[in-house]
Amino acid sequence: MNPQILFNSSLALFTTGLVLIFKGIFLIGAASLFLGIGASIIWLMSGFFGKFEYQSPESEFDEDKDEEGKGVLKPF
Repeated sequence: MNPQILFNSSLALFTTGLVLIFKGIFLIGAASLFLGIGASIIWLMSGFFGKFEYQSPESEFDEDKDEEGKGVLKPF
């Protein structure tokens, strides 16, 4: 899921939960706050998973090829 959508939904749920609690609707406000906390935890964890993914060194050498698919000759 897109991290921007998770971040925006967590902010919206927090705000809605606080407004509903101040209005006196405690049950729906508390549920909204719990959903906001869950969305923010998922948002934080999705940012961590991208940092630890393995990237193979073979993908770095794709830039050395020209458009025709032939490899560029290198000295050594």
